[in-house]
Amino acid sequence: MTAVVFGLAPALQASKLDLNAALKQSGGRSGIGGGKRLRSVMVIAEVALSLVLLVGAGLLIQTFMKLREQYSGLRPGNALTMRTELAPNKYPDLARRGAFYDQILERVTALPGVVAAGFSTSVPLEWKGGTNGFYPEGLTLEEAKASGLSYDANHRQVTADYLKAIGISLVKGRYFDGNENAQSMPVAIVNQTMARQYWNDDAIGKRMKLGDPASDLPWINIVGIVGDVRQMGVDEPVKAEMYFPFGQITDQTWYAPRDLVVRTSSEPMSLVGAIRGAIREVDPDQPITNIRTMDEILGEQTAPRQLGMTLLTVFAALALLLAALGIYGVLAYFVVQNTPEIGVRLALGAARGDIIGLVVRKGMLLALTGVGIGLGGTLVLTRLMQSLLFGVNAADPMTFAIVAALLSLVAFAACYVPALRASRLDPMTALRCD
Repeated sequence: MTAVVFGLAPALQASKLDLNAALKQSGGRSGIGGGKRLRSVMVIAEVALSLVLLVGAGLLIQTFMKLREQYSGLRPGNALTMRTELAPNKYPDLARRGAFYDQILERVTALPGVVAAGFSTSVPLEWKGGTNGFYPEGLTLEEAKASGLSYDANHRQVTADYLKAIGISLVKGRYFDGNENAQSMPVAIVNQTMARQYWNDDAIGKRMKLGDPASDLPWINIVGIVGDVRQMGVDEPVKAEMYFPFGQITDQTWYAPRDLVVRTSSEPMSLVGAIRGAIREVDPDQPITNIRTMDEILGEQTAPRQLGMTLLTVFAALALLLAALGIYGVLAYFVVQNTPEIGVRLALGAARGDIIGLVVRKGMLLALTGVGIGLGGTLVLTRLMQSLLFGVNAADPMTFAIVAALLSLVAFAACYVPALRASRLDPMTALRCD
């Protein structure tokens, strides 16, 4: 359809040509006025549409970078994860599960290149569930309901060094020290969001209870605050999260640790064989699945955004190329049409710089008109993209400025080539051109 439409347009114009008027022109070189206008409009439209696509691509590129950047503190490329879900009939109680975890971690942490290792109910982004109700000390059930707050948080059951292995930073207090067991004081670590939401950032030393505050369950002491991590999705809001030491949870085996995380100082995948061997030494029949680095998990979560970004970037690059070719084609045709006039100017002493300026000004006028129209249209159209963006405004001035400058630079290059060719015309040859 495009070929037919844009092939018919010049054909229809040629069919309306006034033969007498054309014969009076010098070789018919001046062309048709309507054709000139159409070519100019097409170039302006190409530039404007290119700008819209380039800005859209720029916004999506920033979104993709910011989505990944928020996990940079975890150093995901050096965190190897694998699932070792224990069979309930083979490991029915805390003692057997604890023995399995302890033996695995002892062997894995002794491997060359391993910095830290730990088990967790789930690594970030791999499980969207796992919440539990809790109540801070001094708050009755009736007061909690009257407050309007939802006393609910994500919970993860972890071994002592899991937070170090996954790379979640300690903000205040301490990590688990490995001495937590059923006989020691119940403790927990919360994230910054939970500390801020329920204790105004002053959570260290505070106590909470899972379930009804009037129950006979033990009070849990908060000993540490760690950094926020988006567990539920790369662009999902950060939720309140609490971490419990595995050795102190005896009645909730349904969310027992199952994911092993190994922090390495070398290429993580190179240690897979050694880690498999360590696990098989403890239990030859234990299944091992989901062997990936955190970087791969993050890549899977951001893949849809990356695909959209890549497609739009390719389309924008093609549109930019077409706009440059359009400007070049119009100006090259302008030079051919006006060769005699250029020859006269050169013969009368015009400097080559004047000829370059003449041609470049004509092309840049079209390009800058397209940039102006494109900026106006982009301000409206990019607002429709807001739901696709993360951490960047749809009207980001830096993106608009960079794209407008890039497009203007490409347009100038497209103008300069035919302008330079025009400035090098031989005046005598140009004057004889008819």
